[in-house]
Amino acid sequence: MGFKQTQADFMAHIRDPDNVATLPDIEERRMQIYRDLFFNNILGFLNSGFPVLTAVVHEAQWLAMARHFFKTHDCRSPYFVDISKEFVEYLANELPEQEYPYPFIAELAHYEWLELDLSVRKTEAFIRWQTGDAFSSIRVSPLAELVSYHWPVHQISAKFIPTQLSAEPNYFVVHRDHSDSVHFSQINQVTAFLINQLLEQEVSSLSELQQIMQTVLPHLPVEQVEKATQDIVLEMLQKQIFIPT
Repeated sequence: MGFKQTQADFMAHIRDPDNVATLPDIEERRMQIYRDLFFNNILGFLNSGFPVLTAVVHEAQWLAMARHFFKTHDCRSPYFVDISKEFVEYLANELPEQEYPYPFIAELAHYEWLELDLSVRKTEAFIRWQTGDAFSSIRVSPLAELVSYHWPVHQISAKFIPTQLSAEPNYFVVHRDHSDSVHFSQINQVTAFLINQLLEQEVSSLSELQQIMQTVLPHLPVEQVEKATQDIVLEMLQKQIFIPT
């Protein structure tokens, strides 16, 4: 047996010891050490990455999901820091919905993972942080993420398990500031639309953005839309969700 085949057979058994035979002539005690070491290492990253999820899911169900993830999911990244991201993708695309302990777990996992993602996210772009209220053109910080969820993920805990979808989508901006602190900001639909506009196109001035918002809110007085747009932009600049270009 070649070395590569030996490695493949070894890992196949480690990932699925119930269905794949161990390698011949290897002491069972030693194989058990390897089985525990690999799985517990992955489980440790999942436990630390998803504290709310582990609090709401029964321990037996959590272990079953972690075991199934370890057994079936082929991670594309070799880095430990990406294990949480791989688990989010697994929950969203590979775990059958009928196996979900709760229907909201994929969204909750994504919401929790974002904190890690933003804390380690790298960008090659130079970021000029806003120091005052004056600005000309702006953009969304590369260290910010606009997301929406159908479930009230920000309220879920061991004491609150939602049983139905939110009446309206829940919008958030998750961002990292100049001190590398990660913040979650819940926003309304209008603010979410404004941020999305800046993500999709370059806006050269506040007045141009105000004109865009007037087309979205034609039922409101022009002065009110202009004031609301300016207030949102200033707030986003102060939170460092927007940055000057």
